[in-house]
Amino acid sequence: MPKYMIRTMVSQDLAQVSAIERQVEFHPWSERQFQESLDAGQRCTVMVDGEKVVGFCILQPVLDEANLLLMAIDPNYQRQGRGLVMLEESIALLGEQCVMIFLEVRASNHPAIALYEKVGFHQMGMRKNYYPADRALFASGKEDAILMALTRGNPFA
Repeated sequence: MPKYMIRTMVSQDLAQVSAIERQVEFHPWSERQFQESLDAGQRCTVMVDGEKVVGFCILQPVLDEANLLLMAIDPNYQRQGRGLVMLEESIALLGEQCVMIFLEVRASNHPAIALYEKVGFHQMGMRKNYYPADRALFASGKEDAILMALTRGNPFA
């Protein structure tokens, strides 16, 4: 894997972040939604290769927990271990006070599910018809979400 750096997302990254999001999501966030995440103080990180943003992660801390809102790697940089590095380093930046992380993932997104499981997330439930979906693939126009959680340290200590 070529050199990369993970750093805090800034407004100047949003055009590249939005471009990645449009490539990987059926119902992508807008550039404005990314700006709102920055403005709200969510933990927004990017992976850069030189000046090029090749991935991003948005975590929403809530007391001693966090929600993984979005994460994506540019399709041209996938299958190189970057997603694992992006996720592990973004989680580490939350600090040890964060003892639980939750996420939802499309039931059909098997590569993402495998990545989350590799990091230690476990499936804990399902939300039926949660995501907007392509009617050519899902007659209802909706897709189920798998709920996952990661426990860090001892949450009962």
